[in-house]
Amino acid sequence: MNQQFDVVVIGAGFAGLYATHRLRDDLGLNVLGLDAAGGVGGTWYWNRYPGARCDIESVHYSYSFSDELQREWQWSERYAGQPEILRYLEFVADKFDLRRSFRFGQRVTSMVWSEADARWTLSTDTGETIVARFVVAGSGNVTVPKSQAEFPGFERYKGPVYFTGSWPHEGVDFTGKRVAVIGTGSSGIQLIPQIAKQAAQVTVFQRTPNYAVAMQNKKLTPEQQQWNAQNAQQLRDKSRLRFLGVPYQNPEPSALEVSPETRRARYDELWERGGFNLLVSSYGDLLTDERANATVAEYVRGKIREKVNNPSVAEILCPTDHPYATKRPTVEEGYYEAFNRENVSLIDLRATPLEEVTEKGIRIGGKEHEFDAIALATGFDAVTGALLALNIVGRDGLRLQDRWAHGPRTYLGIASAGFPNLFTITGPTSAVILYNNPLAIEDHVNFAVDAIRHVLDKGAKTFEADEAAELAWFKMVSDTLNMTLFPRANSWYMGANIPGKPRSVFMFAGSAPLYREMCRDVVDHGYAGFSIDGAPADRVPPMVRIDAGAALVVGAMLMEEAKPLEECSVDEARSVVESFIALQKPVPASVERIETTYPGPADSRPVYIYRPRNAKGPLPVIVYLHGGGFIAGSIDMCAGVCGCMADDLQAIVVAPSYRLAPEAPFPAATDDSFAALKWTAANIARHGGDPKRLVVMGESAGGSLAAVAAQRARDEGGPVLSGQVLLYPTMDAEANTRSRVEYANGPVLKTIAALGMWGAYLGDMAMAASPLASPGRAKSLAGLAPALILSAECDPTCDEGEDYGRALQAAGVPVRIHRLEGLVHAVFYMSRYVPRAAEITQQIAAFLASLQVKSEVKGKAPEAETLV
Repeated sequence: MNQQFDVVVIGAGFAGLYATHRLRDDLGLNVLGLDAAGGVGGTWYWNRYPGARCDIESVHYSYSFSDELQREWQWSERYAGQPEILRYLEFVADKFDLRRSFRFGQRVTSMVWSEADARWTLSTDTGETIVARFVVAGSGNVTVPKSQAEFPGFERYKGPVYFTGSWPHEGVDFTGKRVAVIGTGSSGIQLIPQIAKQAAQVTVFQRTPNYAVAMQNKKLTPEQQQWNAQNAQQLRDKSRLRFLGVPYQNPEPSALEVSPETRRARYDELWERGGFNLLVSSYGDLLTDERANATVAEYVRGKIREKVNNPSVAEILCPTDHPYATKRPTVEEGYYEAFNRENVSLIDLRATPLEEVTEKGIRIGGKEHEFDAIALATGFDAVTGALLALNIVGRDGLRLQDRWAHGPRTYLGIASAGFPNLFTITGPTSAVILYNNPLAIEDHVNFAVDAIRHVLDKGAKTFEADEAAELAWFKMVSDTLNMTLFPRANSWYMGANIPGKPRSVFMFAGSAPLYREMCRDVVDHGYAGFSIDGAPADRVPPMVRIDAGAALVVGAMLMEEAKPLEECSVDEARSVVESFIALQKPVPASVERIETTYPGPADSRPVYIYRPRNAKGPLPVIVYLHGGGFIAGSIDMCAGVCGCMADDLQAIVVAPSYRLAPEAPFPAATDDSFAALKWTAANIARHGGDPKRLVVMGESAGGSLAAVAAQRARDEGGPVLSGQVLLYPTMDAEANTRSRVEYANGPVLKTIAALGMWGAYLGDMAMAASPLASPGRAKSLAGLAPALILSAECDPTCDEGEDYGRALQAAGVPVRIHRLEGLVHAVFYMSRYVPRAAEITQQIAAFLASLQVKSEVKGKAPEAETLV
């Protein structure tokens, strides 16, 4: 007889325990937990090798869901060892009475979906059959050891072989033994110093050297323990707003923008702090810029050389074939110093490959080395291994092994199309690899629990990822990964540590805050991308659709805890907008900037003129009006984009300032910008510009000002314009568009923030009826200069610009409308981090070229073109 449950939870580690607690105690469901181990603990039940400990500080490597739990448990060390972590999980299991919901010593051998019953049938190695409506797989990412078959002859070896991932619970006495250790990843780095203290001889077989940084572990005093317990919330307050899920200091922007002395001092400071501080708190471009990474890689190699007495051994231990942290970052306690011991030797398997394992030991270079025991620290079939071992069969007999034959395909890492009601906690392509695991697990379990609650509340039966959503997510994780240095290494991050395993995308390389924002957006859009009871899934939400580079910028903004614009005072909003200076490429050295003034209606206004140094004139001229919602922005804020445009387009770019609201409300900004346009036409020739090739351009609010300036040039006696470029312009305070609704919450710009800026600019919203505020309301649009309208897809203003472009087309104006798919508001100012921002300049270049053709072919205007 089959046993029936609402939910089966697989695994009794951090994920399984928390999932069981939430599903059983909060949702009141009938839950069964299964684990092959003899008790709770997950990976910490099995990994009992000497030296095993976590590499996240203990106070953070723990649950956050219960204040009471955080007050009651006190860690004894900064970085807890395996026995203490196991005791902690046992304490949690007892405190929340979780053991009664588990069956231990039962391994799931298969899972099969029944379409007729909308249930999963699970079989175990004890012969039991269990039926469940939902399955939550918390089986872990590093629980299935790699096969020893990669080393030929292991079956012949007569001595004991120990795997770090399944170490004997009673321990191993290596006293007086000759021990071989294969592997120098995280486990090997922890194991080797401990065995070296006991064994007669330790021979380390290294395949790939790793960058290991100092752990700086220490015992915690009773006073520190008490303070940690009493101030847990304060201590962990910002954890979920940080890259790693640990409240370390945010990094400085770039390792390449400081002096070598400043950089060295920062690395020294963070090295002394220990652990992952060096990686996450030094410089923000270590994982994206090879030159920046080279500075920290050489720093760590220098530390290795300082610690290892024998220079030749030190060089073997120095990694040179992959950038720092592109393999699993490791921390160490006495690892490098172990190679200074007389009883420890190192063999480089790259120089002398392992030929075979013999009855007595290991043969390399034609010589047999005899050992009394072999310890394998060779790693795991990570990320997918534990899930594939469950032998999952979904809809229509689809096997998960076949579905993932070319690499895992998931949506958010938590679900896969064809496998309904299955939640893979911290599964493939989720953020877990670069996120403090307990917090990542809590986030994923909470998502799964809320989704199950949603299904039950609707009276529905199934919850399933949509294939289109999987594709969108795979594009996001692939594009994000390819913006980093991770693909430069052959690591388990890429699936490259298992012979025959497809090299693919196994991780989300963005920040933890970014991933959480994406999951939130999915939920806020009604679980967009998921199908409930087979109904068509809604399109994935904006945070999953946006360009990967833009997504990384959004993630960085989240970590900076930037106040939302709609909540900002005017001064705060101005500060936020000015901060976009740091996101732009700098003004090229090949461009000079001339600082002067133009006569505005109320006062003399500053203006910057950007001119290519060696270009032969006369040059085309672009008058650029900055964005900032009429209340913010400046000619300093847009310096980078103006300088780069001048260089890329070989044009003169004129950036005039204009008065800002609310101090100078409507129509001050349009009066100033039109005055600047007229001044430019009259004076630019002396700077090498061609007034006959004059284009007005604006971004965001500046786009509205540019459109108004073009109309006033037509209506008020010039100047004659060659063209107008409107970059995701906001065109009407009262626009009622699809994009204002679909992208009401951004990303980057929210509709409510845009409306607030309009209100500050106009003072009285009745002023929106004026064509000086809303250029689309002009009596006629005929006779205006040719226009290029560039809209950003994931932007509340997207439709306003496109609608204006179509109105221009209807009036006979030559227009090109181009939508920048996946891009966001203000992307032009993100050129340093969003490669696709260059598409804007490319579009402008093509537009300017078409205007040149028009001037050369009399009477022939460029044809209207719409690309949306």
